[in-house]
Amino acid sequence: MSSTGRRAPRGASRSGDHGYPRTREVACPAGLRRVRLSYLGVQDRRPGLVGQVTRPARVVLLSEANSKFGAPLLADLLAHPDVEVVGLLTRSPGVLCSYYLDEPDPVDLAEQGARARIPVLRPKNVNDPEAITALNALEPDYLLIANFQQILREPVLALPRRAVINFHPSPLPRYAGLAPFFWMALNEEKDAGVTALITTPGVDEGPVLAQRPVRLNGTETSGEIRDRLFTESRSLLHDVVPRLATGELTAVPQDTRQRSYFSNPRPEDTVIDWSWTADRVMRVVRACAPQPGALIAMNGGEIRIHDARILSEARAPAPVAAPGTVGSDARHGLAISCADAWIEVVSLSWHPETVLTGHHQGLRVDHHLSPDLAGLLASRGE
Repeated sequence: MSSTGRRAPRGASRSGDHGYPRTREVACPAGLRRVRLSYLGVQDRRPGLVGQVTRPARVVLLSEANSKFGAPLLADLLAHPDVEVVGLLTRSPGVLCSYYLDEPDPVDLAEQGARARIPVLRPKNVNDPEAITALNALEPDYLLIANFQQILREPVLALPRRAVINFHPSPLPRYAGLAPFFWMALNEEKDAGVTALITTPGVDEGPVLAQRPVRLNGTETSGEIRDRLFTESRSLLHDVVPRLATGELTAVPQDTRQRSYFSNPRPEDTVIDWSWTADRVMRVVRACAPQPGALIAMNGGEIRIHDARILSEARAPAPVAAPGTVGSDARHGLAISCADAWIEVVSLSWHPETVLTGHHQGLRVDHHLSPDLAGLLASRGE
């Protein structure tokens, strides 16, 4: 901003006596080296501003249109006295995040923003010139990211007065990238967490503003991990917001030696191989629960297992049979044999019209145990 309180033109100098640099030296806790952080302004000593931030801080939230992460964070920001939500940027109409498809109680952030009477931007791409112009007109101190799946390029990162801050539901530098809940469930992770970080060009690579550790038991489903981490992220937001208002953004660089990065799971990551042990099969079931469900094949169609459990020997329909053998009776319902145990299918969906490709392993049906499997699936399918 200029001495009159108006923002300097985008092409104006931002160093020396004519503005502020986009790079500053920040203090880190004892024992850690100091770092130079780009995409972070310096303090402005003019009256009414602290760390280039007006009180309350002017914030634009970026989130997916149907995000169950973004919706509660938007509600919390709208209610917080230290924040003025000056806009919401979400995806263009009809573009939905796959995380929440087919879930009950859907949310609509665009509608939520409209009810709050804040500007709602819905560009095809946040990096388009028109989107940048619209964001710039809102004069934000901060852009806050909560489950927004487009990568922000340099012009957007340089746009806010203060910083772009991402709330990522993982203990960075571990589980950077997409779908951390799936991979945590698949890995039977016990040491999880949530992170607020300064956004830089590298995906989830920026310095950390704040973190909250989250202890898991290693047997949660993807959905259960997501719910837990979303709740902790709301608490983390309330830890960070007072710092937005004061402009105190001390951050610690990530230890890149500990970094792990994941992308969205591929279809083959959701497929069950019945030659595996029961424990390994259950890891895939939990990683795919509640949606989309772990994939198995049956008579050229698709079955999705949404919930299952390992049967003890006493409850098994028969001694362990060949992998993929299906058994059913009135007492056990539907059970499928793995390498070392039977798994009882608690919840499934059956899609007989789906054409599967060669990498899907079909079931070996034991007609003695299951004389009418198709009828059983039709009666038990969701």
